[in-house]
Amino acid sequence: MTRSPRLLVLLPIALLAVGCGSQKPASAPPVHAKKAPTAKPKQKQPQAPQTIGSAVAVTIDNAPGAWPQSGLTHADLVFEFPAEGGITRYLAVFWHQSVAKIGPVRSTRIYFDNVAAAYGWPLAHAGGNVDALKAIGPLGIKNIDQIYGSGAYFWRTTDRPMPHNLYTSTSLLEQAVKADSYQAAGIPAFPQGKISGQSTSSVVITYADVPNSWVYQVGWSWDGTAWSRLIDANVVKTQDGNAVSAQNVAIIAAPEFPDPDPYTVGAVNFTLKSGSGTLLEQRRRVPITWTFGPGGFRFQLEDGSPAPFRPGQTWIEVVPTGTQISYTP
Repeated sequence: MTRSPRLLVLLPIALLAVGCGSQKPASAPPVHAKKAPTAKPKQKQPQAPQTIGSAVAVTIDNAPGAWPQSGLTHADLVFEFPAEGGITRYLAVFWHQSVAKIGPVRSTRIYFDNVAAAYGWPLAHAGGNVDALKAIGPLGIKNIDQIYGSGAYFWRTTDRPMPHNLYTSTSLLEQAVKADSYQAAGIPAFPQGKISGQSTSSVVITYADVPNSWVYQVGWSWDGTAWSRLIDANVVKTQDGNAVSAQNVAIIAAPEFPDPDPYTVGAVNFTLKSGSGTLLEQRRRVPITWTFGPGGFRFQLEDGSPAPFRPGQTWIEVVPTGTQISYTP
């Protein structure tokens, strides 16, 4: 069952634009990664992955008007949470790779604040819900907000309408971190290893299913080397044409409840304490439990031992408790 993007856009985009549609373009022009000087040696040396000074979490739009996004294939870690109107939004964390274009950047939500604060990551966004903006100070978040004070570290393109055209880069984000003297933060390493779970070739997560209207489904399919990401059975690619994939996909269930916001009808929040879930890696799945607190998420196997992850990009799918999830062996 597929969904027409036009049907999906009508309500959620109109609502989300209330909080972001009045944004003014950043005064500074786009700043791209500097070109490396021409090397004198005749032989080219292999390039090691670059590491930016601090990991930075960026809120990324996932409404149809934002497709395809930029930078997702270069993120170390991506969290997906339901947002208002049945669509989702990403919190992508960049650290080990320099990325010239990340976005579209959108407003933050209270659960993104909580995740960024738990890990100590600077949070790049464009405004946010009322409760999310109020929590930034008390949570001690290292704030990089395009609307309130950090506009020079973002730019808008002309190929898309607002609010789906705001971008940043790791170069600009690193400048923001240094300008505000934020203490650098990293990404805690997951325990390494392999799981010996049940054979699985694909999974479908039904984030939204409105009878006789539209469906929003996220899929992950094992392609022999990684889990390929699908939306409504279509392969997800970034703006540069690269397919989005992950080595690890953790699907965790958390209680969802309404989050009243005067400007965002249908906003939601989550109780992030503990729960159950599933870990996917190398064509297998295994049940896990999770906890969240200072230092972020912790994942364990059913016997209480740390859940092992493979090296590579990890996605964490946060789904409301009771969400329909189907697996194919």
